[in-house]
Amino acid sequence: MEDFLEQLLKIQSEYFKRMQLLFILDLIAIFSIFYAIFVIFPVEFFLQKSSLSSQFPIKIIPPISAFIIALISAFLLHRNDHKKNVTLLIEKKYPELKEKLRTAYDNRNESNVIVDALKSLVLSGLTIVSASQLLASSVVITKIILVIVFISGATFVSFNPDIRIPPETLTNISTAVSGTIGNVTGGVFVTGPPVDTTKAGTTGQGDIFGKPDIAPIQGKPVDLSLKQGEGLGNTPSEYKPDQNQFIKSAAFPVDVLGSNVSDGGYSTIMGKTQTEKELINKYAVQRSKI
Repeated sequence: MEDFLEQLLKIQSEYFKRMQLLFILDLIAIFSIFYAIFVIFPVEFFLQKSSLSSQFPIKIIPPISAFIIALISAFLLHRNDHKKNVTLLIEKKYPELKEKLRTAYDNRNESNVIVDALKSLVLSGLTIVSASQLLASSVVITKIILVIVFISGATFVSFNPDIRIPPETLTNISTAVSGTIGNVTGGVFVTGPPVDTTKAGTTGQGDIFGKPDIAPIQGKPVDLSLKQGEGLGNTPSEYKPDQNQFIKSAAFPVDVLGSNVSDGGYSTIMGKTQTEKELINKYAVQRSKI
């Protein structure tokens, strides 16, 4: 019984050691990726503007940050490794031990002729079991190659400053983004040259005319430009309530019927006699019935 359990625990120990190796390989690969990113995009440029620059040396913050991110990511990738059932893995890889290994393990504390014979059979089968067979070699080899590639890339980036983005470029991008965000929060985008409004309304020389200024409001462009006037304009006189400043038009004569009264014919009609007026009136009424 002891030989049976010792052999099984030995295989489990070797298997979990290989899983720890995969954990370390993933940790190194992820660290290399984020460290290269922090080198290409100079994190020091942003840290110099924060309060951390006065508390910690800026040079050590990028590698420490990359290591913390890699540690968390690798832990999440391997969080279920300890829950893997090695017994099921052995039975899957070695069909001759299927159900026998689990039965022997479940009855490890029992001792009789049948159980002892089963344990002896399983023990002989476990002697050919290798932990390297439980974990595909291709997986380990692939991770090792990826780690080598990522470490080489991070090293190349670290020793080649030309690959890094210049701080001036980041400054320009930061300025452009800040300006865009400011315009977005304002709600209205106004384009065009700055306007000198200090002289407007005083000397009449304010620069209030120029190229049309377009402000998109809810996706629709609105023309905000002022059209240039012509001439000197009119100066309104002082308002006097006691004076009637409006010219009254002549009242339209209600006794006039017919047409052509707006072209001077009204004075002609008024010069006719009453009989002639009635005749013209009757003629107009008869013409309207046609």
